[in-house]
Amino acid sequence: MNELGRLVLLLPGGVQREYALSKDQVSIGRAATSDIVLTDGKVSRSHTRIDCDPQGCFVVDLGSANGTRLNGQRVDRAQLRPGDVISLSGFTLRYEEGPSFDESELTRIDSAADLEATLLNATVVSEISDTHTPRLAIHTPKRTWEVPLDGDMYTIGRHPTNHIVIDSQKASRFHARIEHHAGGFTIQDLNSDNGTWVGAERVTRRDLNDGDGIRIGGAQLSFKAGFDNEDLTVLDQPRSKGGRRPVILIPGFMGSNLWLGSEKVWPNVRQLFKHPELLTYTPEDTRLVPKGLVDEVVVVPNVIKLEQYGRLTNYMVETLGYEVGKDLFEFPYDFRQDVRISARQLGQAIEQWGIRRPITIVAHSMGTLVGRYYVNRLGGHKNVERLVLLGGPHLGAPKSVLNLATNPSLLPFGLLGDQLHKVLVTFPSIYQLLPEYACGVDQRGTPIDWLQDHSWLPEACSPHIQAAAEFRQELRGPSAVPTLCIFGYGMKTIMGLRAERNLSGSCTRIEPVFEEAGDGTVPESSATIENAEIHPIRQYHGTLHVDNDVRKRLKVELNR
Repeated sequence: MNELGRLVLLLPGGVQREYALSKDQVSIGRAATSDIVLTDGKVSRSHTRIDCDPQGCFVVDLGSANGTRLNGQRVDRAQLRPGDVISLSGFTLRYEEGPSFDESELTRIDSAADLEATLLNATVVSEISDTHTPRLAIHTPKRTWEVPLDGDMYTIGRHPTNHIVIDSQKASRFHARIEHHAGGFTIQDLNSDNGTWVGAERVTRRDLNDGDGIRIGGAQLSFKAGFDNEDLTVLDQPRSKGGRRPVILIPGFMGSNLWLGSEKVWPNVRQLFKHPELLTYTPEDTRLVPKGLVDEVVVVPNVIKLEQYGRLTNYMVETLGYEVGKDLFEFPYDFRQDVRISARQLGQAIEQWGIRRPITIVAHSMGTLVGRYYVNRLGGHKNVERLVLLGGPHLGAPKSVLNLATNPSLLPFGLLGDQLHKVLVTFPSIYQLLPEYACGVDQRGTPIDWLQDHSWLPEACSPHIQAAAEFRQELRGPSAVPTLCIFGYGMKTIMGLRAERNLSGSCTRIEPVFEEAGDGTVPESSATIENAEIHPIRQYHGTLHVDNDVRKRLKVELNR
């Protein structure tokens, strides 16, 4: 979206963070609640701000100890031009205009030189959106969008003259109205046929609280009260007399450190390409041990882009007052193995930790499947009060097909990309990310269900696909505990695939079909589960857990 431009931050090792600016004030500093967090003691907690208005964007020093420099000159306030470089105590951010880096770009890697060039230009993109204005996020089977609530009144219904149009026969022509008053916002039902629901309650008129979930017809709506970054720092009193709810953080795919003795094997992207045998998975080989969550930016070309999980932990410790090992627990796991094994290990860890019940699980990406399986299939509902699921591939993700497709000519990943592929196909977990719905079509127009049709992979992969299908069958249905699904929308995402088959049924070519209908990895339609509350945000998959909109919702959840 980046209507106001973008900032590009160069990290050690060459990886870049790109921040697309869709907010008129962007804070930069060491504080965990900053829009752009720079974790260095020389950076002030509130160091610099970017102010944008119709005249342009300006860099403003906030009285920092070590100052802000623009193109080498110390400044208090100065207008930004494309190419300008902002320096803050050893960090540099380049201001640019124009389109953002294309997250969907596929990269060919044929040599070690190609790999180095790719990693030195790798970019992790995140959106910095307006959170000050109250908003209503709307999710329907067809699309997801947000409406800023900066007026006095909004009507909702099926008729096209409504401010918010719900295209569903279950919605009345004029179904409900939201009114803004001095104390906040109120929703009123307009004598609709199917009613207006806030949570499990059918309402006639009701004041809205931050995070309230509303159901109108076939649509789910989430009310966001609006906040400033300072609101993230206020510590509310925990609801329970026994103290703050214990929280377990579960990372996503490739989000746990893996150790071989005293050597950290993962994350190490260069080693993954050059010595893939170190991460090749066999059930009998238990030498790699998960220890801790990944606390660095990880980019595996064509596979994953992932922000530091340490930034989520730091926020919960620094701002919400949690203490690691007391009421905040991180669950690293071997992301290569069957998700069901990881879920069993989660249950064992909970018993070993002796965590006070009830527990809230906050999980990201593949970690959402680990948490759900533990709760629904392993008796975890007795221990867990609530699931907060970020970017969950609950129905799978079409992108995983590309990571498993075996013919090197299928995609322009190159020779080293093929070496990486040979590692990925040994991971039982990646088959469990395959979409459980038909989202492909061959040259004759025949639909392809990648989880049921084994012909597109070698016969040796069939046991993995069969096990993944069994896993998906076990996981179906609503959650056994109250659940919130936080997911990204509006980003260019692989929604389907076009394939060419030979006479034997094998695919000789697979091409992705993109739509702006997901978080860049997981489609919106896959990121929710039956009867769950929702919280959509415009953000990429790998940065959901560091988004301030998500942090604010976590604060609401953990202080219910």
